[in-house]
Amino acid sequence: MLNLKEKVLVSFPSILISFLPLFLISGPFLSDLSVVLVCIFFILNLKINNNFDFLNNTFFKIFLIFFFYIVINSFFKFYDFNNIRSSVSYLRFGIFTLAVVYFLDKRPIILEWLFKVFIFCFLILIIDGYIQYFFKINIFGKEVDLGSRRIMFFLNDEYILGSFLSRLYPVFLGITFYLYKDNKKFIILLSIIFVLVETLIFLSGERVAFFFNTLSALFIILMIKNFKKIRLITLLLSFIAIIFISYFDNSAKNRIWDETIDQIGINSSKLNIFSETHEAHYNSAYRMFLDNKVFGIGIRNFRNFCSDPKYKIDDTSCSTHPHNTYIQLLSETGIIGLSFGLILFFYFVFKMLIHLRGALFNGKYFFKDYEICLLSAILITIWPISPSGNFFNNWLSIIYYFPLGFFIMESKK
Repeated sequence: MLNLKEKVLVSFPSILISFLPLFLISGPFLSDLSVVLVCIFFILNLKINNNFDFLNNTFFKIFLIFFFYIVINSFFKFYDFNNIRSSVSYLRFGIFTLAVVYFLDKRPIILEWLFKVFIFCFLILIIDGYIQYFFKINIFGKEVDLGSRRIMFFLNDEYILGSFLSRLYPVFLGITFYLYKDNKKFIILLSIIFVLVETLIFLSGERVAFFFNTLSALFIILMIKNFKKIRLITLLLSFIAIIFISYFDNSAKNRIWDETIDQIGINSSKLNIFSETHEAHYNSAYRMFLDNKVFGIGIRNFRNFCSDPKYKIDDTSCSTHPHNTYIQLLSETGIIGLSFGLILFFYFVFKMLIHLRGALFNGKYFFKDYEICLLSAILITIWPISPSGNFFNNWLSIIYYFPLGFFIMESKK
């Protein structure tokens, strides 16, 4: 009975954590369900063992302050029950982060399971992505429309393949470095997957994903100690492959480079912030902020007020969110909500400067290579100067918080 109890309470949620990348590929339902189940089993473990000290840590205290703020904010800025539901249910992401730490401590083998799941997921996405690019059909033989020059995500018609790969690739890379730090030959063998992933991010046509992947790669190369050459060589090989493909097919290059230059307006008399549409979103969000400077207009309320003549810029200014995390926090949660994001970002920068100073002048590295890879995934989330998805989107939030649990666990050591 004890073995059965142990399997149910610890092994089952550990398996759910390990399979999360696969659930994310399937869509929001299974991934969100697995997060909720992991949280429930985590609370059950704490209650059965009568040990709630695990909740007494700095991360969770700060998270709770932010959580209670957005809940109170949603009540005062009430528009419909979607606001309150989103704010109240946001608690699961903080609990999930601690649950990852807890079950990783109980079952370190999670990292080995997760590595195998990553290999499977990335291989499936690589095969499907390249089949779409070269043959205009997906892995199931269904014709796909590449008129927009973008590769669709596995199992659905959304253009989020590049986003998924660019955000989880650093986590996969970090786990690889952690598990096989003494087996560089195996890591070199895996380099073919690394190169194929980075090239596929470019071919996906997702400009933000390509930028995030490049940002993450440069950050890792600059900060890591033991695998610097391997990461640099894989990045160079990826760029060589991208240049080679672009020479014969300009479609991806046109979207990544030419359309970006045109939308920014570099060759015209008026420069835009990323694009005219993005700038319209930002201006509309800024108008909302001016009317609600301290508390914002309420979470997920940008979509409800952007069509108001008071905030509307033009026909392109309305969307589900302002397409920038910090501008979204500013408009929907005000200066108070934005302060949480800014504090996190500057704390991150401060820690990186300490790490970099030690590496350059003392030969001492504050963070391990594994931690640096996880931090690069977090950097993508908190990077301020780029378009981004909806900060309160459930699917994205899972990806945002997923590497944080592994980083906290390693820091505890």
